[in-house]
Amino acid sequence: MPQPIIVIDGIEPLNLTGVRQSVGPLHALLRECILDGRLAPGTVVSQVALARQLGVSRTPVREALRMLQEEGYVEGEPNQRMRVAGLDPSALDADYAMRITLECLALTMTLDGFGSRMERAAEAQLAAMRRAARAKDREGWLVAHREYHRLLTSGAGEPLRRQLEALADRSVRYIRITQQLDPESWSRAGDTEHPAILDAVIAGDRDAAVSRLAHHLERTALNVLGEQAPGYRPQAVPRAMALVGAGPSPWGRGQGQGQEAGPSGPDEGS
Repeated sequence: MPQPIIVIDGIEPLNLTGVRQSVGPLHALLRECILDGRLAPGTVVSQVALARQLGVSRTPVREALRMLQEEGYVEGEPNQRMRVAGLDPSALDADYAMRITLECLALTMTLDGFGSRMERAAEAQLAAMRRAARAKDREGWLVAHREYHRLLTSGAGEPLRRQLEALADRSVRYIRITQQLDPESWSRAGDTEHPAILDAVIAGDRDAAVSRLAHHLERTALNVLGEQAPGYRPQAVPRAMALVGAGPSPWGRGQGQGQEAGPSGPDEGS
């Protein structure tokens, strides 16, 4: 019995030649589809059906899925199928603990060289996030959000930046979950926290910048874990917070109960 074709909205057959040349673009495409939700958590992916939809052979599809499995985006299933990985509480806990420690480290490496040009660039990304939030443009918000965090860590060396890019990619899935949990006001906390982090960076206040960034990242992790895995007790994130010396939350009680991401109503974040 023929296997059903997996239909991924917005994806057309690929014009690729040669197995070796095909794997990279296929891996990038499927990874993007997982991160942006076109391949939702729990989706079972058939190598045969996916190859048929994309107009390629099974060999590069199999290799691309193997790479995604190594990255933790898909899990093995019987009959040469893969399932898009769902939320793993321990993985989220570990990913955000790594982001807290490594991103705070990279931030301290950026502070001394953070001049007026970078300040203007960061301010531009904050403005782009506010515009996207008012328009409820989640994709535009995510692009500006990623660039804002990249600017804050741009003083780190390339190996560290690569690790941060990989962690940021995985974090996108969790940010999308937080947006779905609170669709009416998914940027309110970020509208406050992102500018506050930048203020500390501009002032050269290392301790305040690290504390604000760490608590900003912690909040997303704890919010998603609390909603999606209420029985899970975080292990890595609290230790990471202690390791970077984040101290008490600068946002006060009740402030950090939102998400790292998302558009608010028209009057939010202006």
